Amino acid sequence: MDHQSPWNTDMHLNSIGETINHEMLGQTEWEFESDYSEPGFNDENFLGNQGPNSPAWENKYANYELLDSDDSFEGDTANSFQYLEHIDISGFCNDGNIQDLGCENIRQTGHISAQRSIPLHDNITQIASALASHPMVRLNENKVSVPGKVNPNRWTQFAGAGVWLPEYNVYLVVSRVVYTRPGVSWPTISFLRGQLFDENWNHLEKHTIEWYGTKMYFPMVFEIPAVWWEDGGFFGPEDPRIILDDGVQGAEPLIVFNMISESAGSPRAMWIHKPFSNITTILTIRNEERRPVEKNWAPFFHNEPSAGKRTETNEYLHFVYSLRPLQVLSCMIRSGECDWVFRQEVPDALTELHGDTRGEMRGGTNFMPIPIDGHSDIQTYIGLPRTHLNFCNAGATYRPEITVLSGFQSKFHIAYASVATEFGHTLLDEDLLSNPCTKGNILIPSSIARWVYNSREDMMEVSFSIADENIHILRLYGVLSFIRSLPYYSRFLAFDNPHHDDASRNFRWSVVGNEVIGCSVEAAANSSRADSILAEIGELSKALEQIRI
Repeated sequence: MDHQSPWNTDMHLNSIGETINHEMLGQTEWEFESDYSEPGFNDENFLGNQGPNSPAWENKYANYELLDSDDSFEGDTANSFQYLEHIDISGFCNDGNIQDLGCENIRQTGHISAQRSIPLHDNITQIASALASHPMVRLNENKVSVPGKVNPNRWTQFAGAGVWLPEYNVYLVVSRVVYTRPGVSWPTISFLRGQLFDENWNHLEKHTIEWYGTKMYFPMVFEIPAVWWEDGGFFGPEDPRIILDDGVQGAEPLIVFNMISESAGSPRAMWIHKPFSNITTILTIRNEERRPVEKNWAPFFHNEPSAGKRTETNEYLHFVYSLRPLQVLSCMIRSGECDWVFRQEVPDALTELHGDTRGEMRGGTNFMPIPIDGHSDIQTYIGLPRTHLNFCNAGATYRPEITVLSGFQSKFHIAYASVATEFGHTLLDEDLLSNPCTKGNILIPSSIARWVYNSREDMMEVSFSIADENIHILRLYGVLSFIRSLPYYSRFLAFDNPHHDDASRNFRWSVVGNEVIGCSVEAAANSSRADSILAEIGELSKALEQIRI
């Protein structure tokens, strides 16, 4: 069977790009439909040890904090006040004590606040029209419909990952657009979509940015060559993530995704795409045979703390390859060659059993640096991976966890992991929350788009995909205050001995960090198991009711 590139020639590639960037933009009718605006900040409300502590109402909004319009940013167009929902966070904190392992011994509670999520919108009909000339799409559509006619019902868009570009004062959001050919229920081919938004998440239509003389027109579909063959599926880039080497003038964002490659056996590999210079590079772990499937690598930049202010971008991008065991890769951005930096080894005698969890924690967002004081060579990062569990009969359940990664030199460990959280009612409505085994089963974090913290602000923006159908932006408040309140920091500083060799210095924290992830996954499994039992009881009740009728 012949493998073909969807872009048969450079001429075809350019014609597709031209259609997307000009013809499509000329007729755009897109609209940003969010009713929500960014709330204001004040020191009293947002710099408490455990995050926001504004007084709560005593009626049905007892779990929400009132933000007066006087605190809003200038130019807000939303209602005169907003509500932040109080979110209790339970989790497990690394205490470095290998003598007394156990989930209850390391449990830690706190809270943050969250604003109702902002939905991002696009015009799927226009996207479908622009991509209708792709040979894989045209081949299948011409079999069942009038040539040239577009059926938007065969297109979906989700998995949006965003990053703030400070030099352009915009967010760049990359999302996955999926075409499914008639007669099947799985994706046929995927494309990556790029959109720009202003700081209030208003969509910027017909917007142009220039990078070293190259002009880019947004919205657009990125030109990423992908193999395909007739009657196949799951082609093209999937699960995009985006990251920026922040603080370096002229840094180009990097898009990370997985995609079937042209290698023998068509393995699914990880890739890096530079959207401004239009360079796509496959990632390869050196001295290893390529695995059939590689995905769910969580990117982050790991800089030397002593490096000071940098003027050149990183040559390497790090990835959390897995969380239990914790494994970290370092990949050269230019060549795509990757080497193992850290591979956790925990003695069996120091590994607690956590039963049948039917899944694991993996993937999720990028990891972002956490500002800490008191230790010059320690770096910590926050990310939101997600558990993938298989208790529900209707399919897997996905939920995010707040996780803190700690590292020095080439040694890493997990400092904290929360239990699975849905962030209250800020992302899922009551119907979805009440049906976690069916239509509410998928809640996947894709990126930490921005984190603003200073003497007055502590706001993090995270993108989520709900039910593999849409993209939402969630604003979290008090995250830095919550992290700094964790006892991990004081204990690590008290017990750490920087004069020890790195392996000895990291050992006890690595062991307990392994338990932290184990406890978090076990907690998620217990919750999902309970949800599945309730779902089965509900189905049984419906069946009995039908019998009575």
